[in-house]
Amino acid sequence: MQVRPVDDLHGRPPSVVRLTTGGEEKFKDTQAPVLLGQGSPYIGPKDRIKLPVREDLEKRTFEPSVETLIAPKQITPELLENDWGDNVKNAKPIPWGWFAILALAMISAITWSLNKIEKSEKQNIHIEEEAKAIISKDDDDERNAARLIDKMDAQLRAFHNATSIGVMMPLVRDPARVRPLMEKYYGKNPIPLVQLRSIRSLTPLTIGSSAKFWAASVNQSGDIVKNILIEVNDAGQPLIDWETYVCYQPMPWDDYVAQRPAGVSLDFRVVAKPDSLFSHEFNSASEWLCFQLNVPGSMEFLYGYARADSEVAAELANVINQNGGSETFLILRLYIPEKLESKRGAIIEKLVSKQWLFVEPPASDP
Repeated sequence: MQVRPVDDLHGRPPSVVRLTTGGEEKFKDTQAPVLLGQGSPYIGPKDRIKLPVREDLEKRTFEPSVETLIAPKQITPELLENDWGDNVKNAKPIPWGWFAILALAMISAITWSLNKIEKSEKQNIHIEEEAKAIISKDDDDERNAARLIDKMDAQLRAFHNATSIGVMMPLVRDPARVRPLMEKYYGKNPIPLVQLRSIRSLTPLTIGSSAKFWAASVNQSGDIVKNILIEVNDAGQPLIDWETYVCYQPMPWDDYVAQRPAGVSLDFRVVAKPDSLFSHEFNSASEWLCFQLNVPGSMEFLYGYARADSEVAAELANVINQNGGSETFLILRLYIPEKLESKRGAIIEKLVSKQWLFVEPPASDP
C-alpha cells in the first residue's frame, strides 16, 4: 500500500510505477492505489523496472550502521604524540655492521688492486731487465763463438803448416803423453806436407758427458776431405786430437794380423761387430762371446773373444746393443796367447774406450 497526497481529486492521477525487488508477478490491471478522498479509478502500469534482489548484491565485509557513520570521532590532541616513541622503539634497527663489512671489502679490493698493479710493474721491470740480460748474454755468446771459430781456424791452419813435432806440440791435446807416440809414428812415416785448402764446417759435439769437442771437416790438398776432432780446453784454447787424426795404432793392423805377436797386449782402434765363429780354443758359445774386428782401409780381420762371464764381455755387449747391434768404433786391448791354434783368434782383455777418442787421458798402464 502507498499513501500519497492527491492535489487534484477530480483529475486523472499520473501513471504510477511500482518498484519491486524482482521475482513477483506483474500487478493485475485491476490493482490500483487506494485513493483518499474523491478520485477516479486508476489503472496500474503494465511495465515496471526490475532490480536485483538485495541479498545478491556484493556487500562489504563490515556493514556499519547509521550510528557508526554519523558518530563523531573522539580525538584527544594531547595524546596524539604519545605513540611516536613507540613507533621509533618498534622500528627495525639499521644494520650498520653490513655497511662496515662492505666498506672493508671495498678497501681490501682497492688495496689488493693497487698491490697487484705495483707487483705487475715490478715484474715488468724484472722481465725487461732479464730480457736485456739475455740479449746481452746472447750478444756476448755470439762474440765469443766468433772469436772461438777464428781461433780454431788459425789452429787448423797452423797444424797443417807444421813441419816438425816441436811445432805440433802446442797445437795438440795431451802433448806429454802424445809426444812419444808422435816420435814413434813419424819415425817410420815422415811428416807429410799437407795443405789446408778450406774449412768446410765446424760442428759442436757432445761425447759422453762432455760438450767441449768440435768436429772440423776440411778440404786438403789432393782433393782429400778430412774430419778432425778439436777439444776446447778450460782456457778456451782449441787443441787438435792427433791420435784420431792419424788413427794411431801401436803397429800397422795388417802387420799385426800377419805376424800375430804372442804374449804382448796392444791397444787397437778397431771396428767391432758381433759374430758367431767358435772354433779351436774358442769352440764353446756358452763360454765365449765372439766379435769380428777390422779397421777402415784394410781387408784383414780378426775374431776377438771375451769370456761370457767377464766384465769386459758385459761392457762390450752393452755398448754394441746401444749402437743397435751394428759396427761400433772401439779401442780394445788385444792379447794373443803363446801357441794359440786359432789362426785369426785373439783374446779381448779390456774395453779401453767406447770410441776412438780418449775423452779423458787414459791410464798409464800398457
